Amino acid sequence: MITFELIKKNFVCMKRTAPILFIMALVFLSGSAKAQRAVSDTLAYAKKFEVNKEKYIGKKFSLLLKDMTQLPFKKAKSDIRQDGNDPLPSTLFRFSGKDIDASGEVTMVIRWKPDDTPTTPLEFFEQEHNYGFTVNEKNFFENKIIRDLVVYKQ
Repeated sequence: MITFELIKKNFVCMKRTAPILFIMALVFLSGSAKAQRAVSDTLAYAKKFEVNKEKYIGKKFSLLLKDMTQLPFKKAKSDIRQDGNDPLPSTLFRFSGKDIDASGEVTMVIRWKPDDTPTTPLEFFEQEHNYGFTVNEKNFFENKIIRDLVVYKQ
């Protein structure tokens, strides 16, 4: 049977746990909001990868892509040469969808370990996609080995 004393006990118990539940909810919501927050400083975001470049040098490009969860590349332009031993020395990546040659953009330049992979597909993709970093480009680069990584803003 429900008595006044039983109601009073439950009320006191709820009075103690309500603030705890409220604080737990705030902590949870702030953590999930932080995980979904858009990158407000592209240069600072990109520089984190440059500072930690030792993690990526000598490794496949796919590792870097896997770690870039908040802001992916939007554009890519490669330095394609006729050198049979090193036809693709470097690629510049942009985080913006603006024209690849636009100034004032944050750029990540990746120098690749020399290999003899044909660059014809890449040349086609760059022209076809207007330097957009699509799945085709991602698939082309993912197994390439990073030799160096530099970030700057023009």
